[in-house]
Amino acid sequence: MANTTIELKETKVQEERIVGKRKRSKGASRKKSKNRARTIIKEFLTVAEAEGRKMRAVNPAQYYRQNLGQLGFGDPEHALVQTIKELMDNSLDACETMGILPDINVSLIATDKRYEVVTNKTKEGSVRTFPIFKVSVEDNGCGVIRNKVAKCFGKVLYGSKFFSFKQSRGQQGLGVHAAIIYAQLTSLEPAVITTKTQEDPLGYRVVLKIDTESNGPVVESNEEAPFEKPHGTRVELMVAGDYTEKVEYFIKELSLSNPHADLKFMVNTAPGQEPRVLRFKRANDVLPPQPREIKPHLLSMEPGALLEMKQNDTCCKSARQFLVKHFVRLSDGKSIQILIASKLDPEAAPKEIDVESLLKAAREGDLMRPPLDVLSPIGEEALRQSLRRMYKDAEFVGAVAREPWSYRGVPFQVEIGVAYGGSSVISDCDKVREGVFKARVIRLGNKCPLIYDSKDCLLYKVVKEINWRNYKVSQDEGSLPFAPMIVAVSLTSTKVPYIVPGKFAVAYHEEIHEQLKLALQTIGRMLYAFISHRQKQEHERHRQSIFQIYAKEVAKDLSVLTGSDEKLLLKNLLDTSKHNKIAKPPAHLRAKKRATTPETPIELVPESSPLPELEEKPVELPAAAPACEPTKMPETTPPEIVPSAAKAKKKQSTLEQYFR
Repeated sequence: MANTTIELKETKVQEERIVGKRKRSKGASRKKSKNRARTIIKEFLTVAEAEGRKMRAVNPAQYYRQNLGQLGFGDPEHALVQTIKELMDNSLDACETMGILPDINVSLIATDKRYEVVTNKTKEGSVRTFPIFKVSVEDNGCGVIRNKVAKCFGKVLYGSKFFSFKQSRGQQGLGVHAAIIYAQLTSLEPAVITTKTQEDPLGYRVVLKIDTESNGPVVESNEEAPFEKPHGTRVELMVAGDYTEKVEYFIKELSLSNPHADLKFMVNTAPGQEPRVLRFKRANDVLPPQPREIKPHLLSMEPGALLEMKQNDTCCKSARQFLVKHFVRLSDGKSIQILIASKLDPEAAPKEIDVESLLKAAREGDLMRPPLDVLSPIGEEALRQSLRRMYKDAEFVGAVAREPWSYRGVPFQVEIGVAYGGSSVISDCDKVREGVFKARVIRLGNKCPLIYDSKDCLLYKVVKEINWRNYKVSQDEGSLPFAPMIVAVSLTSTKVPYIVPGKFAVAYHEEIHEQLKLALQTIGRMLYAFISHRQKQEHERHRQSIFQIYAKEVAKDLSVLTGSDEKLLLKNLLDTSKHNKIAKPPAHLRAKKRATTPETPIELVPESSPLPELEEKPVELPAAAPACEPTKMPETTPPEIVPSAAKAKKKQSTLEQYFR
């Protein structure tokens, strides 16, 4: 029995093996047939059809993950500055929205973690390593409500700035999201956001990452947490970076463009080192005016954007109502006039608007400019105070602000500040050779520094276009002036025309170029007056120094000849070398004197001279008059005695006055 059971088991195992082989052979044959079918399909597909099979939708998070260089995160050096910039932009906007003076703390601490980048410096390849920095920015702004924190920081193109038409530092809502994506790509660490509104008893901490495939937040944890300030937000990121002097330059320039902000910067560039603290106190306690939100101007609209607006509109019944409701500076009468000029019935539906005809009629219809009192500039006096605080020993500090203007229906304003001379200014300028320095340009867009791509920026190009030689400043053709000079160029607008989303440089517009040129010429004339005055002072000092050389010898010889005190003689000689201008009388007295002065002045006889004796002549009587009645002489008023111009000259010094 035992032998028969063993034989049965062996036969079953063999049968199972045979069945398994058959199944595997059938599966393999099916796979082969499928692969053959695919190859046959591929042979018959065209290139366009093959490309069409690869197409799929891409969300913004996926796009910017692959193109972080467009937002300023192309390399570790740019990325470190750009991370601090984006976080501080949000902090300053949050403080000004709440109407309080900003107190912002920035911390940059190097960690032990490293980030490696493969380069092609050698044939075998090489690896560059960069430290991972912990970047923390804390403000005292309005904070973020709890149910919006995850989406606000975890969803690209989610926020309030994209849909509002007003001046703000951040315009697209991309900056902080790009910094978080860069942080999780380089350090694999999430972002930590701690926020507190004025109504919350405790802060609220969220740890999250951005899922770039779905463009949504991935919340790892959320909890209540203590927050020292009564309200505000703190964002902590771990990013790979290369620390350079541009980081400190950015903080310094940000303090210059925001004189009402108190900035504290703590930096540690290597693990284990003592942190270094930089403090930029506020120059004044005056908040800039709040920027006002306005509707877009019709001339600022692109045809495609206007087409989408009219197609998506659901609240307006007529084209006239559509223009009045959605655009600024358009009344009922003006809207009807433009619609008639574009050959459209004002009471027609908005979807019937011909976009190209409407925009052409608007350009020819002499529309009013957008309101220009909606901006929040630095302020001429505030810019001057900020420059004086930053460059305390500067020899000359000046600022000028142009009146607001507009380009293509967008309001903007230009401000220029200059600091000239002094060791603090020289230390910030580029040294060409010994004793020769090249001026430095600080570019500001909506009160935020623009660090990179200066040669492509309109704010930089206009400074080079100015002929500074007309203002007594040395310059080569098409270059910056050779002078110890800091030029701060500020542009504020509801829509700064940046070249790329990273906000590095301002694009060219004729109206902006003209206002910048006029402002720079005005500040150039102020600088010319200062340099001319200083040259006159230097000439006077040089003249007196030469006179002093001879005056000492003359005083010494006169003392020997006359026995007088040599020091007193020298003092009297030096007093004559000074230009003592006679103060002019007031204008109303000069006018009165001109009115009472006769045409032919009579010279005043000096008191030392005796008066000439008058000859007595007999009075001839008329022939018809009786001899007993003499003729009366007519009464005459004595003429007013006026000193002669020759006698009114400055009294000449004589040798006798030195011996008194």
